[in-house]
Amino acid sequence: MLSVIQQIAERKIQQAMAEGTIPDLSHWKGKPLPPDDLAHVPADLRMGYRLLKNAGYVPEEVALQKEITRLEQLLDGCRDEKEKVRQLKKISCLKTKIECRMGRSVELGEDGPYYNRVVDRLSTGKKG
Repeated sequence: MLSVIQQIAERKIQQAMAEGTIPDLSHWKGKPLPPDDLAHVPADLRMGYRLLKNAGYVPEEVALQKEITRLEQLLDGCRDEKEKVRQLKKISCLKTKIECRMGRSVELGEDGPYYNRVVDRLSTGKKG
């Protein structure tokens, strides 16, 4: 016996099928589903993450990574050395935030491998 919610859902599905508002998914018949883009998320958190994603929420780590990428692209065209240093500090701060949120060890300052790579790239003009 179906619950009230199941009956309502079934009625809505039948109505949508009759109206033709459900897309044709016959091309999926017998084929595996596409890989889950949340496979790296623990199973008990996937539904919550999926709800947030569908609601347009972007995790802070993703937003920080986008900002880092944007700043690195700005550095490529930057000619002012003071501005380069300022942007490098900002990138370093954002990287630190990501590392802290991800539970990784944090390497701050000029001794970090990321800092040296960026400085080398800026001073020699090569991309690496």
